[in-house]
Amino acid sequence: MTIRLSPLGRIIVSIYLPSVLMGFGMGMLLPTLPIVARSFGVAPEVAAQGVTAYLIGRVACLFPAGYIVDRYGRRFAMVLGPSIVVLGLACTVLTPWFSLVLVGQALVGSGEGIWSLGREIAAVESIRAEQRGRVIAAFFGVSAGGATVGPVLGGRLADLFGYGVVFMAAGLFAVAVGAIGWTYRPSPRSAGHSARPRVAESSEPPRGGRRSPFSTIAPGYLRTFQVVMFATFCAMLRSTSVQSLLPVHVVSDLGYTASDVGYLFGLTGLVQMLMIVPAGFISDKIGRKAAVVPAAALAGASFVGYAVSTEPLGLAVASVLMGLSAGLAIGTMTSFTYDIVSPDARGSIQAFRRSVGEVGSLSGPILGGLIAGLSSASMAFAIFAPLHLVSSLLVAFVARETLNRRPSPEPRAVRTSGA
Repeated sequence: MTIRLSPLGRIIVSIYLPSVLMGFGMGMLLPTLPIVARSFGVAPEVAAQGVTAYLIGRVACLFPAGYIVDRYGRRFAMVLGPSIVVLGLACTVLTPWFSLVLVGQALVGSGEGIWSLGREIAAVESIRAEQRGRVIAAFFGVSAGGATVGPVLGGRLADLFGYGVVFMAAGLFAVAVGAIGWTYRPSPRSAGHSARPRVAESSEPPRGGRRSPFSTIAPGYLRTFQVVMFATFCAMLRSTSVQSLLPVHVVSDLGYTASDVGYLFGLTGLVQMLMIVPAGFISDKIGRKAAVVPAAALAGASFVGYAVSTEPLGLAVASVLMGLSAGLAIGTMTSFTYDIVSPDARGSIQAFRRSVGEVGSLSGPILGGLIAGLSSASMAFAIFAPLHLVSSLLVAFVARETLNRRPSPEPRAVRTSGA
């Protein structure tokens, strides 16, 4: 007997459920690093490079993932990705050499990245454009929720049975995610691309060869996409620089405890989670800019707060502002991108935008650490703050709104009578 699901049920089963499972499975791996170190007789800081290997694998797969999604389809990516994750987990558990543990973790990162991009585009194409912000914010949120809870179970299993059991459990979650991906079928709306926003399509491909993915950006919106890339860079830099600089600022510079840092991060995370639903409604009902502009401005204000605050209250206020910023920004720039890109190039364009964001995520700790070493963490916050304010102004005054807007003709464009 065939079970027919409503459109909402299809999204829950094919998008939200696997997002929770994958986030949960990946989160389970984090507490195992000390046990991995003891097992291979290496220092904990060396074992921690498994996280670095995971991130490298995820970044390295971005451009291939975009090609895979565009060329072979969303379903293929949602099956291939978990399969590579299982291969990487098996490599980690079965190898007698620590170097292959790093290879395994790079495979896990690559597989998770391929699956994530396929899942993301499948979600976008399963809904109407006016619901895009809410759905994207929600599935980023449930992924984060799974990643938050996963370490609790992973740490307990590792203490009781060893890290191998944790990796096998994560592998089972990945198998379940791949099985759900195998059942995915594009909705009629996705198949007909009727979910595309009301923006004009890009020009025809040039004669004599395939068109560049960037030529699929809606006419008049290329500069908007460039601004969104810069905003993505700043948002990713914001996230990783806070993760690396705030403990230094609070513990080393101000003399508070590690628990105090944990409370500040917890406060930011709580506010971010509370903002997921409001952010989706703001993005879908008012506009993408209505979410991104205040998000970037609040990030700048938060960095100023961290730079000048020495008392718990000031640090707490800055953390609340950071949570508001992160909550408003979650998924919104992804919606911005999908609003203006042709469906046949969504994978490639999104992979490129994410790559620019990853440069920001790597730049935050490196540049912030350099500034903190030469001066202080508060100085690093102060130097980074204007970057977010510039991002806010560019989105406000240079980028064009993409929610249900028809672009005006490009300057100096020549229209024919048949256009």
